[in-house]
Amino acid sequence: MAGMPVDRRRIEDWLIARIASLQGIDPAQVEVDESFIANGLSSTSSVALIGDLGKALGVPLPETLTWEYPTIAALAEHVARTGASPHDD
Repeated sequence: MAGMPVDRRRIEDWLIARIASLQGIDPAQVEVDESFIANGLSSTSSVALIGDLGKALGVPLPETLTWEYPTIAALAEHVARTGASPHDD
């Protein structure tokens, strides 16, 4: 995805919105520096989240990313460094 704009904040916003939707909560309740588990995700929902993120980015992502980068902030930073940015939904 060379040349595609990379924006960590946009990735964070996408993750916050998706987690809030999955949990049925207001996005303001999602904490970017808390673990995905603390934000209410199970192992299964974390794997699904990574799958959804990969689809939004148009790139395959390893299912283990939420274990390697256990917070929204850490995951967004990592994904931004890979050169991918979510498509608008």
